[in-house]
Amino acid sequence: MLFESLLFISIFLVLIGMPCLGIGIIGVKMMNRLGRWPSKTPAIQMEILIKLVVVEVVALAMMLIFYRLFIG
Repeated sequence: MLFESLLFISIFLVLIGMPCLGIGIIGVKMMNRLGRWPSKTPAIQMEILIKLVVVEVVALAMMLIFYRLFIG
């Protein structure tokens, strides 16, 4: 029972940690670009939007697969 609990927790942490790491990397790159070209703020933010949507869709898909495999 302990092994299964640790496995469940570690998988769940990976599912939550990977999107957070991706969002953090995208955010740092965006802030660096905004620091270099502050007048291009709307264009830079629109470029980042697609990347953020992709990360969120992949995160949701991973969580749904996790739910269907382990809980559902």
